[in-house]
Amino acid sequence: MALVIGERFAWAHLPKTAGMATARLFNLFPDLLVFADPEDTNDMHIPFSQRSEQLQGKVLAMNLRRLPVWVLSRAQHVARHGIHPDYEPIPMDPPEVLAQSSFPDSRIEIYTDGGRIRIDRWLRAESIADDFLAFISEFTEVTPDQRQQVHDLGPVNTHDYDKDVRSWFTPDLIERMYAANPVWAGLELEIYGGTFDAS
Repeated sequence: MALVIGERFAWAHLPKTAGMATARLFNLFPDLLVFADPEDTNDMHIPFSQRSEQLQGKVLAMNLRRLPVWVLSRAQHVARHGIHPDYEPIPMDPPEVLAQSSFPDSRIEIYTDGGRIRIDRWLRAESIADDFLAFISEFTEVTPDQRQQVHDLGPVNTHDYDKDVRSWFTPDLIERMYAANPVWAGLELEIYGGTFDAS
């Protein structure tokens, strides 16, 4: 599932931010859910704006990830699986090209409708279990068993590659990446307290 709607909240799946794992975490709390898109269709990445009539008065949440980690993860995924609707593998761009692309900010703009939709809660992919528990605890009492299940889930839909972004991007390229994506950079400053340390 992707766009997850509860009585008091809604969560949208920004690709490559531990979204499939998060969707399965919501499944641990079925009594809170009103609607969820299936995860085996492209609707798994539907933005809030396409379901605006269902979101009135709800707390809106999304996941985020450090920008260089997200860029690398998406590039690796596309190189293996391509993109909708053809899903034909697309050769990975050189690091210099990836670093200068504003594509990440364009994804944020889709989900925020160009800044017109405010995301109330951001869940960090790097600490998804703890952030998810903090979020879901706003709406229900989490039992010790549920808390353990959240921590036990682990990664979902990951690929095997060198995940150290410093192996792919120099500090200069990472600096350029943030300069090309000021919206994402601003979110990281707000949510993480700073951008990725490339040193």
